[in-house]
Amino acid sequence: MAEETPAVQREERAAAEPPVPPASRDEVAELRRENEELLTRLKYLQAEFENYRKRAERDTETILKFAQETLLARLLPVLDELDAAVAKLDGRAGEGVRMVRGNLQKALQAAGLQEVPALGLPFDPYLMDCVQRVPDKGSREGVVKEVVRKGYRYHERVLRPAQVIVVNGGGEANG
Repeated sequence: MAEETPAVQREERAAAEPPVPPASRDEVAELRRENEELLTRLKYLQAEFENYRKRAERDTETILKFAQETLLARLLPVLDELDAAVAKLDGRAGEGVRMVRGNLQKALQAAGLQEVPALGLPFDPYLMDCVQRVPDKGSREGVVKEVVRKGYRYHERVLRPAQVIVVNGGGEANG
């Protein structure tokens, strides 16, 4: 069998395929327009998917960051009770309770819990609840005179606002 040249092979293929009528310029323009539309839609979908992926990643990070929030909120009354016990107990029993309270506080701080500072600071309604206003001529108005219940933050969120007594610059106490 003799070898055929590439030109002969092309002619044989062309003869085997039915002739395709040349496309009109309008059809070519229409196909190009459709091609551009599809490419544009693909780019939009790709951008939307990338935004979705980033948003889902941020949401997952937030969920993981605040996963312990409920548990910490449930442990705050235990911490309050240990504070009350430490204030009432003396001697060796008091030392043991102080040690347990200290260990619990260290563990909670390691998890991201922070006490809201309040005593002697100006009242901040985002971090504190005012439970009483008392007159005090010796202190500036609006300063926290006493902390009734400690407040706590978990990362940047207020987990529980501090309950405070605030100085009222006037003469009468309001409740």
